[in-house]
Amino acid sequence: MTATVTMQVEVRWGECDPAGIVYHPVYLDWFSTVRMHFLRRFGVPYMQSLHDAGLVIVVLSATCSYHKAVRAEDVVTVEATLRSLTRTRLVFTYRVLDTAGDVCATGRTEHAFLDLERKQPVNVAKRFPAVWDLLQRLPVAPEPPSRG
Repeated sequence: MTATVTMQVEVRWGECDPAGIVYHPVYLDWFSTVRMHFLRRFGVPYMQSLHDAGLVIVVLSATCSYHKAVRAEDVVTVEATLRSLTRTRLVFTYRVLDTAGDVCATGRTEHAFLDLERKQPVNVAKRFPAVWDLLQRLPVAPEPPSRG
């Protein structure tokens, strides 16, 4: 089972600056959308499985590095890979690729599980054991070796 989920995006003009280049925060929106696709693809639809149970995933940090401009009407593939899953946190990495397979952007988000009712970080296995059972089915890919 692959630990990466992809989605295709055709860049809309509204996602671009006046020069027709994708505005930098749009990449974070794409990361959020593909992350939701990832969860749903592996049987954990966010709203139904987490939010409606009183559990949310909050962003602790988000990074994006831009390698190649993406413009209006370009079609890109956005990839999400789960790199770490613990009882309290998740880490995803992302790549945005153009139709030639060139990397246009890379990113990473780190998340914590938050009890919506208590508004506090939570150990999912203890507070939401049924959700933890679902989450443990998610495929986790190890971090690639760093280039030194």
